[in-house]
Amino acid sequence: MWWGAKEHLLTTQELRGFCEDFLHANPLSHAPLSKASWSEPREEDFATDLEVIQGRIKSKAIDKAVPVIFARSRQTVTAVEKAQMILSLTQAPETLYVFGFWQNGEGILGATPETLFDYDKGVLQTMALAGTCPKSESTERASLLMDEKEMQEHGLVVDDLTQRLSQWGEVGSHGPYILELPTLFHLKTDFQVHCQTQPDFRTLAMELHPTPALGVAPRSAGYKWMHELPGQEGRRGYGAPFAFLGTEEALCLVAIRNLQWNKNESMIGSGCGIVAASEFTREWRELFQKRLSVRKILGLEV
Repeated sequence: MWWGAKEHLLTTQELRGFCEDFLHANPLSHAPLSKASWSEPREEDFATDLEVIQGRIKSKAIDKAVPVIFARSRQTVTAVEKAQMILSLTQAPETLYVFGFWQNGEGILGATPETLFDYDKGVLQTMALAGTCPKSESTERASLLMDEKEMQEHGLVVDDLTQRLSQWGEVGSHGPYILELPTLFHLKTDFQVHCQTQPDFRTLAMELHPTPALGVAPRSAGYKWMHELPGQEGRRGYGAPFAFLGTEEALCLVAIRNLQWNKNESMIGSGCGIVAASEFTREWRELFQKRLSVRKILGLEV
């Protein structure tokens, strides 16, 4: 867990200017993290993950779990590449929250559609974001709102958050409805709680994370057992709470749709919700499309 020591506020235009000046002085000599350097996750690993998770569902130990698989590169991220990717991220649509952190040769950079919570003036807001359809498949499939499997997956997150949020006050909700992103459609339900007292933000993050949109339903089943599944090793900061905390307001993101790196490698992760009705081919395509969306938003070669 890391905490920032200082705060600096910049406009998007100021940030773009800094990056453009830096790149002018240090031109990018090659495409950042070129396509040839990536090793994609193994289909057989994900097939095993799916089999194990659905076995637990069949035995009624769980209702849903979210495995995460990674494309990896032995190429790490330079300062010039960070500047180039930040420039790309400044063009992200308003439906995405841009975030990043790096120090001592490791970091994370991305644009997430998901918030863990947003608190301001006594109002706590969050969302259930679960159920996905790549835009490339939208003409071949039923609407997410009519898809029984996707609606079940979404409903498990809605039920969990409704129960969790009730300790802070009466829970209001709006949804589900379809959220459109650059390359994906998601099911989304918005939640709002008028809190009697201001929650402790760190406690709030620990109470809500991970929701079944990222972890396991029910929560009581735990999620550490998934670390032993093939391809799940070293998730690091994927899906972690990424928060901007003030005295009386806070925004906490769910750190998905990102690139992570250290001194030895870079990786792009993607996760999917597995329920009893999940099918390998459809989930495998969804996982690929989510990683592709990260490459596109970061301006990486695709």
